[in-house]
Amino acid sequence: MKEKKKAPFSKILLIILFINFFLLEIFTGWVTIYSFSLAFSIEEMPDFTPLITLIGAVIGETLSYGIYIAKSKAENTQGGIVYEAAMQEFNNNKGGELNE
Repeated sequence: MKEKKKAPFSKILLIILFINFFLLEIFTGWVTIYSFSLAFSIEEMPDFTPLITLIGAVIGETLSYGIYIAKSKAENTQGGIVYEAAMQEFNNNKGGELNE
């Protein structure tokens, strides 16, 4: 019976970050819509300051994904951690199939 591989910590962290940013974007949208309806009911200009949070969330999401991609690329290319481990296992099996 094959054991399930555990997801790497960086992948779990990336998923948590994406969920956090998604919830922040939804909340910011809700606050902006509520602000508009309130402003129109009292005949004032709507407030756009909640959208500043949205900009930060999108930038943070993009940066975290970019860093994760750079880390994965460094690990999975020739000279990287995963590549070297696979080549070592391949050489230990004398050219046979890789064990999973």
